[in-house]
Amino acid sequence: MTLMKRLTFIAIMLSALISCTKNEIKEEIISRHEDGSRKETFCYQIKDGEKVYVRETWYYMEGMKHLDGPIENGKRNGKFETYYKSGRLLSSGEFVDGAREGEAAVYYENGNIHYEGNYKNGKECGVWKFYHEDGKLYKEVNRDLR
Repeated sequence: MTLMKRLTFIAIMLSALISCTKNEIKEEIISRHEDGSRKETFCYQIKDGEKVYVRETWYYMEGMKHLDGPIENGKRNGKFETYYKSGRLLSSGEFVDGAREGEAAVYYENGNIHYEGNYKNGKECGVWKFYHEDGKLYKEVNRDLR
């Protein structure tokens, strides 16, 4: 490898390293459980000298993840999920500019759906379906927005 190729390779590697470091995501602990373990955290990047939060995560005292989802412009934006202590999915739903929007579902710990429905502008709307733990539908409720 010629000297020029080596220098070009080194320059590319240094540039990649610097850009990765510049966009590095760091965790900030917002609150702690009584035993000192992390409870609520926000992940952030430094952009133009400012902290920009990109993710919100909550933890059970035992260390397992309880809630997780993306942050944009200081608000919940995107898919948020909550979990049982076992790690199984408890609920899933979308947020737009901090308000619930679109499909949402809550699950029994056995994985079967407990109830599901939709949100519009942060309010329940349309038909919500409720199920027994064995998966059988037992109720439908129409939550019309008027």
